[in-house]
Amino acid sequence: MNDIDPEILKLAKRDYGENCELARKTEWSYTFKCGPKSYCSISRFLAEKSLEVRAGEIRERWPEWDLRQRIDFTSNWQTKRTWTPDDTEILELIMADGDDNVCHSCTRAFLKYPDRDRAVNFLISRVSDCALQHAPLNYFQALGMAGDKRAVAAIRLFYEKYKEAVENEVTIGVPEDVFRGLIPYFPYLTAAGALFKITSSTEYEEGIRKFFNHPNEQVRWWAEHALGVEGPTTSKRNAEYRKKG
Repeated sequence: MNDIDPEILKLAKRDYGENCELARKTEWSYTFKCGPKSYCSISRFLAEKSLEVRAGEIRERWPEWDLRQRIDFTSNWQTKRTWTPDDTEILELIMADGDDNVCHSCTRAFLKYPDRDRAVNFLISRVSDCALQHAPLNYFQALGMAGDKRAVAAIRLFYEKYKEAVENEVTIGVPEDVFRGLIPYFPYLTAAGALFKITSSTEYEEGIRKFFNHPNEQVRWWAEHALGVEGPTTSKRNAEYRKKG
């Protein structure tokens, strides 16, 4: 497939490696094959700075879209660098008629919404009544960035559950698969990171920092990322990333 602007392909190769080849193009995104089993995606809203959408068009098409089509739109639309009155209307449509899968796919958009109080209340309600089959990590991250203390109680319920599961490492050891293993490192660190951003409490900071010396590199990176610091693991990965460019 070669139906792509050379500058966009150049962007993909810069970020994901010289082996990137266009595998699929949708109305809202480009998907690249970057290795035998490796794929990456770039939003058209990021790649094409002039791309805009009208609320009336999305409102008309929304009832016709299935879940996959809705998420393809929302997850890519949320990356827009600008925010317009049309985007406000689109987000209100999503809030009114979007399930958790849809809302969870575009949490960054809520941070751009003009009515911050309404956006925060909406995200808190989604955390409290979450119907997702996986951890609502995007909700945690958005609420952490919003910094509103009203979110603490909702996130804390998940944090306590993840903390208890993480402490089982003492008994069962470090799993080979830290992504899908029995210990929820990433959910725990994400929840703790959000709570730290909101409260600045040493409880959460210390709970994260103890993973800075974890034997698994991925867990160390998650911990550094949770506190937003460039520790040894993040520095190493950033250096590798710069070499790609």
